[in-house]
Amino acid sequence: MTIELRPLGVACNLACSYCYQQPQRDAGNHRTPYDLEKIKAEAERIGGPFTLFGGEPLLMKFDDLEHLFAWGLERFGANTIQTNGVLIEGRHIDLFRRYKVSVGISIDGPGPMNDARWNGSLEKTRQATARVEGVIAQLCEARQIPSLIVTLHGGNASGEKIPEMIEWMHRLDTMGIRNVRLHLLEVDDESLRGRLVLSARQNISALLAFAQAEPRFTNIRFDLFRDIENLLEGKDGKASCIWRACDPYTTEAVQGVEGNGQSSNCGRTNKDGIDFIKAQVPGFERYVALFNAPQSDHGCAGCRFFLMCKGQCPGTAVGGDWRNRTENCEEWKHLFQLIESRLVLAGRIPLTLQPLRLELERFQITAWKQGRNPSISKTLGYFHQGLLPAGPAAEPEPQPSEIKNGSGSIPRISWVSNAARSFWQPRMEQVRTMLEDVTVHAGRLHSGRCSVRRVPESSLERLAGLAGRMGVGHAFLPASALTHAVPSDPWAERSGLLVCGEPSSVASVQAAWADGDRGAFLARLEVPPCCLAGHSASAEALSTVHLDDGFSPHSLLAPLGLSLLPVAPCQPGCRHALDAARTLRQAALDGGYGTEVDWLQEMMAWSISWTDRHGITEVKAPVFKLCFLAPPGAADTAILKQGVSHVAFATQGLGFPFSVPARKTITLHADGRRAAACVNSG
Repeated sequence: MTIELRPLGVACNLACSYCYQQPQRDAGNHRTPYDLEKIKAEAERIGGPFTLFGGEPLLMKFDDLEHLFAWGLERFGANTIQTNGVLIEGRHIDLFRRYKVSVGISIDGPGPMNDARWNGSLEKTRQATARVEGVIAQLCEARQIPSLIVTLHGGNASGEKIPEMIEWMHRLDTMGIRNVRLHLLEVDDESLRGRLVLSARQNISALLAFAQAEPRFTNIRFDLFRDIENLLEGKDGKASCIWRACDPYTTEAVQGVEGNGQSSNCGRTNKDGIDFIKAQVPGFERYVALFNAPQSDHGCAGCRFFLMCKGQCPGTAVGGDWRNRTENCEEWKHLFQLIESRLVLAGRIPLTLQPLRLELERFQITAWKQGRNPSISKTLGYFHQGLLPAGPAAEPEPQPSEIKNGSGSIPRISWVSNAARSFWQPRMEQVRTMLEDVTVHAGRLHSGRCSVRRVPESSLERLAGLAGRMGVGHAFLPASALTHAVPSDPWAERSGLLVCGEPSSVASVQAAWADGDRGAFLARLEVPPCCLAGHSASAEALSTVHLDDGFSPHSLLAPLGLSLLPVAPCQPGCRHALDAARTLRQAALDGGYGTEVDWLQEMMAWSISWTDRHGITEVKAPVFKLCFLAPPGAADTAILKQGVSHVAFATQGLGFPFSVPARKTITLHADGRRAAACVNSG
C-alpha cells in the first residue's frame, strides 16, 4: 500500500500530452487549496509512510515541503516523492538528503525522446529535459539514487528509437540507477491514437528489446519482468498493483490524500475526471466477471494467465470501462508466454502449466465473491497445508460487502466528495425511513388489498408500534415471498416483507402465502399487476427515461432503497406504476412527510445513468457512483435518464450524468504537444 499525499491535486508545471490525470484537468477538478494539518491527520489515520505526489508536488511552497518531510521523517522514519524533476534545485537535493527522501523521477528518455512531456514550446521542453537529465546525474553523484518511471510511446519506443533508448539506459546504469519501471501508454484521449500510441506489435518489440538488454546492465532492473516471472511461480507478495486485482472503487494499493484531507483513489481510475472518495468496503466484482466473460467480448474466460494477470489494471481497460480487461492484453499475454517458456527451459514448471492452477482459480473466485483478495502465495500456502478445498470457509468472518440480497451483491457507493456524502447520505437514510412508514400509512387506503415493502428486521419494532397506533393490521413474511421487492435498506443482513392493511386483508395474504397459492397472494397486494410480473426495463438496449411531473417512479435509485414503489416498474413510463407512485406520495404528504417527499422528488429528478456490463451494474448520479453484481443472466444494457445535473455538492465531470464544464478543443501536434482552447459551456 502506498499513501499518496497530493496537496495540489493534479496541478503540474508540464502538459504531458498523454497524462492519465488530464481528465481531471479537463473537468476543472485539478487544484484545491491545501491544509497541511488535514493532510497529516488523514495520513496518520491511514497509517504508514507516504509518497508526495501530484501533478507536480514541487510546486508547493518550499517551507511547506520541508514541514511535511520533517514530519514524515519523525513519524515514519523516511519519505518518498514522485516528480518530473524539472523544478529540482540544489536546495531540494539537500532537503532530500536531510529528510531521507527517496526520489522517483518520471522521464521518457533523453532529448527528443522526452518531447511528449511538454513544457510550453519545443525549446522549453528540450531545456526542461536537459535539466532533468542533469538532476539525475546530480542525485547519483550525491548517492541519492533515484528510481525512474518511463512511459513507452511513439516518441521514444518506435523501432528506430529503441537503440537510442537502450544506449540511454546503459548511461543510466553506469551512473548507478537501479530501478526502472516501464509503463505502456494509458490512452484517455483518443486523439493520441495514430500519434503517440504504439500498436500491440510495436509495444511487444519495445518490451522485448528492454528484456534482452537487461542482462547486460550492471545495476538496472525492470520490475515488470521480475513481476511476471514471480507471478508465474506464485510469488506475488511484492507484485505491482497492476497484477493484484485492483478494485477501482477503493484502489487498495493507493490511498490518496487530497489537499483538503479527503481520501481518494488511484488517479488512473478517474475516467470521469472526478476524484471520487473511497467506497466503504472493497469489492472484486470485476475479476469474477472477467473470469466468466468471453475473450471475444473483452473478458478473460479460458485464459491460462488469468490467475496471474487478472485482466490487469482497470485504468487501462478497453473503452475506459473498468469492467473490461486491459486493452494491452496482447502485449501481456506475449510476455507471459515468453517468460513461461524460459522457466520451462530452466526446469521450473510455472503454475500456468500445472493442474493445480484450476484449483487455485476456484479458490480465488470464491474468495473474490466473499469480498476477499488473497495473494496466490497465500493460496498456495493453503494447498501445501492440505487446506485448499476448505480454505475459504476457514477464513475470517465475511465483510459486509459479501452479504447477498435477492438482486445480487450489496451496492458499494463512492461519493464525489465528503461534503456530498455528508449532505445527501443522511437525507437518503431519512427518506428510506419515510418509505417504510408510508407502507403502514398506505395500509389504510385500500379495502381488500395490502401495501407491502421489503424492510430490515431492525425496523420491525418501530413499524409494529406505528401500525398499532394507527389501527392497521400488519405481518412480516420472509423476503422470499416477493423476491424482486426493492429493499428499503440494501445493506441490512436480515430483512423480510412487511404487509399492511385491514386485519382481514393481512390474514388473507398470510393464508395465501402459507397455502402456496401464489396467484391469490399476489392478487391481494396493492402493486400494479404488470409490475409484479417482473421488471423488463433492463431488456432494452438503450432507454432514455423522461420525468413525468418531476416525479417519475423509475427504479434507477432502487439499489439505494430509494423507490416509492415496492417493486421496480415493469417499464419506463408505466402508467399504472405512475398512478401507484402518486398515491403513495400523497399518503406520505398526508402523513406529514413533506420534507422527505421533497428530498426524494429532488433525487428522482437527477440525471442518472445505469449500465450493465459483464454482469456488473454501475449507476452514476451527479453526486455518486455505485456498483453491484447484476442478477444472473443480465444482459449488457445502458439506460440514460435525462434530468438535473446541477445539484447540491455535485462535481463537474466529463460526461453524462455529471455537469459538464466548458469544453476544450485539443490540438495534438506531430511532436506530441497539446494546445487547448475553451469553446462552449456544457
